[in-house]
Amino acid sequence: MSSNTGQRSSGPSEDTSPQPRAIREQLARVLHSSFFRKSQRYTAFLRFSVEQVLAGQSDSLKERTIGTAVFGRPPDYDTGVDHVVRSAAGEIRKRLAQYYQVPTTAGELRIDLCPGSYIPQFSFPHQKATVVEEVSAAVQQVSITRNPFRHWTTAGVVAVMVLGAITAFALIRRPQNALDLFWNPVFSSQNTVVLCVGSHYHLREVAGGPAPSDAASDTAFRSLSFASASTVARLTGLLQSRGKQYQLVLPSVTTFGDLQHRPSVLIGANNKWTRRLADTLRFSFNGLAGQSLRILDRQNPARNDWCVNFLLPHRAITRDYAIVSRVRDPKTEQTTVIVAGLDRWGTLAAGEFVTDAGQMQKLQTSAPKGWGSMNMQLVLSTEVIDGVSGPAKILATQFW
Repeated sequence: MSSNTGQRSSGPSEDTSPQPRAIREQLARVLHSSFFRKSQRYTAFLRFSVEQVLAGQSDSLKERTIGTAVFGRPPDYDTGVDHVVRSAAGEIRKRLAQYYQVPTTAGELRIDLCPGSYIPQFSFPHQKATVVEEVSAAVQQVSITRNPFRHWTTAGVVAVMVLGAITAFALIRRPQNALDLFWNPVFSSQNTVVLCVGSHYHLREVAGGPAPSDAASDTAFRSLSFASASTVARLTGLLQSRGKQYQLVLPSVTTFGDLQHRPSVLIGANNKWTRRLADTLRFSFNGLAGQSLRILDRQNPARNDWCVNFLLPHRAITRDYAIVSRVRDPKTEQTTVIVAGLDRWGTLAAGEFVTDAGQMQKLQTSAPKGWGSMNMQLVLSTEVIDGVSGPAKILATQFW
């Protein structure tokens, strides 16, 4: 690795942002690693995205553009049906996270593909170390003295300076946006996060009745719906970007004991652990005679407009709904997050909402002061046009 990558000069006028040459050198290292060199599609995707940014064409990094330029799709292909770009982006996020978890790469310039975006981000590592090193240099300069009393006085002042610099840096780096505030109880845990994804059987088959057994867990993951798979990809990408370990499991092989010692994310309404927890909260799921599923509001149980009719064909569905919850489960005493839609579009929209910093900012306008440490539930809706879901809208909230 060249000496200018991942380091910062003490000169006051130097641009501290990564330079194109350093970025291209780092890209070559990443693509030559075992995580990328055997996959032409992921290599092509990441290289194209980086070069577009370096060429000042970040605005062109849209799903359709990437699908056409990298994967050879026709310009008018249906992105709602063909999810090649979203799937590849999720895999790239996973592989980048794995690459930077290797100890020998810790000091390298970072290339990240943040959840909800196809625009690569570049950053230098160890900014905290740089701050402390600069203060330490000042310590050595000030501490040269022959007066023992003055030496100890200066040392005490310098210690306060160092502590102040570290504290100031920590304040600067403290999570401020809604995405970090929402996920902070999960990110701050020292334990592995459980991702429990609902049965591969669709809710249309089980609304109002018990879900079929998915005991054949060896094949169940291969049968996940696109909505569940996409949501899992976004969540794993987010967790990996924050250095969090996770375990992906099915409800049928998850025990109550598995949830007692680790934070968990429950995906899908067709998940017995989602139902168990939601049934104790204000907003939950309720089936109607096996024909529809609705979100039940216990403070207004007569409400029935947050509902999807499963007897309608897919193309006739124009709106879907979802519940997002983050609670301290009283039975496990662990933070539990629920991301679950009535139908596939609700799950997709909820998954995008909780992993996209821009969408999560919508929460700031309706949340009370100090909400980052509260339990919460959100009811979301999404417009569905020709089988494609739009961004989520917040319909109702509960904080306590």
